[in-house]
Amino acid sequence: MLNFTYLDWLIILVYIFLIIYTGYYAKRYVGKISDFLIADRSMGFHLGLVSLMSSEIGIITYMYLAEAGYTNGFVALMIGVPFFIVFLFLGKTGFIIQPLLDMKIMTIPELFQKKFGKGVRFYAAFLMAIGGIINFGVFPGVEARFINTITGIPQDYLLLTMVILLTIVLIYTAVGGMVSVIVTNYIQFILLSFGMVFITVFGVLKIGWSNIVQTVQVNFNTQGFNPFSEGGNFGWSFILWQLLFQLAVLTIAPYITLRLFSSKDSKTGRRIFTWSSIMFLARAVIPIFWGILALAYLSQKADDPLQALPLMILNLTPKGILGLIFAAFLAASMSTYASYLLSWSSVISQDLLDVAVRHFTKKDISNRIQLIISRCTMTGVILFIIWWSFYYKAEGLLYFYLMLAVNLFLAGTLVSAVFGIYITDHKYGLIKARSLGSYLAFTFGAFPTIWFFFPDHPPASQLGMWGFILAFVGMIIGSVFQNLFYPVKLEESQL
Repeated sequence: MLNFTYLDWLIILVYIFLIIYTGYYAKRYVGKISDFLIADRSMGFHLGLVSLMSSEIGIITYMYLAEAGYTNGFVALMIGVPFFIVFLFLGKTGFIIQPLLDMKIMTIPELFQKKFGKGVRFYAAFLMAIGGIINFGVFPGVEARFINTITGIPQDYLLLTMVILLTIVLIYTAVGGMVSVIVTNYIQFILLSFGMVFITVFGVLKIGWSNIVQTVQVNFNTQGFNPFSEGGNFGWSFILWQLLFQLAVLTIAPYITLRLFSSKDSKTGRRIFTWSSIMFLARAVIPIFWGILALAYLSQKADDPLQALPLMILNLTPKGILGLIFAAFLAASMSTYASYLLSWSSVISQDLLDVAVRHFTKKDISNRIQLIISRCTMTGVILFIIWWSFYYKAEGLLYFYLMLAVNLFLAGTLVSAVFGIYITDHKYGLIKARSLGSYLAFTFGAFPTIWFFFPDHPPASQLGMWGFILAFVGMIIGSVFQNLFYPVKLEESQL
């Protein structure tokens, strides 16, 4: 029975059955594209809070955050601080998210069509699709290795594990869309809460707090405790980059905004963001702490830091409970897959294919055809990420790879959104937001991410910061040039 008892396997099989049944059950509530993508804007506060948390913490989240704690010590806990600050700021002020909610759009590129035209919408969606899918593309390989380590399935069956996992997710997401994702989040949240509390409490009791602190001291000295020590990865440049990065992610990234746009009204959306500040702080802190626990618990250092967490869980967790813990991780992973799959396929189907078809045919696409396109797009995304995950090997800290991949579009998207929402009046003179500025913001902001994929690149935090700086410069240059040589008359801008 590999590493599991019969009870462990029974728990897992029952959970998988419930997930597939939920997707089939939710199908009856999906009649049009707004049902499929944003649950017809019917999500309340409590379900929205649970859904956002559940969908944004998967196996890969645990693994890359635990890797940061395992390789850096307590300083890695700084990763959670920007989440808390930005969520609280957005929920209290409504910055960016309030105008987006008022517009009642389904995807972020729709904003750019309203503000800058179809061309910018298409270009933004193109970069979002590339950056998002490359980010998503490493999920299956990393998570399949975790699953195989926990269960005892030989790593030779890595590809098979990926295919089975993604097939299950594809079935219930493609059938039920956002409705099935939201419904299953309740089950997933319960399992997640149990797993996170159990591993944390049981790990501290088993290892001992003094042993944990001593291990960090021995392995990292003061650099394991002081994030501002010389040569550290989590100092001021990291914090500044992450504040801008999380501001972009939490207002612009499709896997977040689909939840925002699913809320029943703007007040509910803002409440979800306010309370998410605490939950996302815990989302970062607990897995990072698990990485530190793994460092103290494992007698020999793991050859691959990403494997430290599953090895600790396998050896630390009593048999019988292991099945529940594994089901919690599987629940988290499936929720994340479903959310990302839905968000990136929506960008491709709604903002690339739909825009292109309307441009060339001058006709609207029916809801039935839109649903078919979205489901076919999901299948295409699944096939690509299996290939990417199997053949591409990310180097260095996985956290930085994931952040820089989406930075390809986030920098330009944030700058274009801020200017498109707030800097559109003639009183701003030459820096009034224009389409050329948005094009250049996206283009300039993408350069640092491209550099990241070449050897001998600067530190990730510096590249991330430069992405936002260059995007801002691009917006200013493009807007000033267009306002100078192709000004918009006052009466035209008010139409």
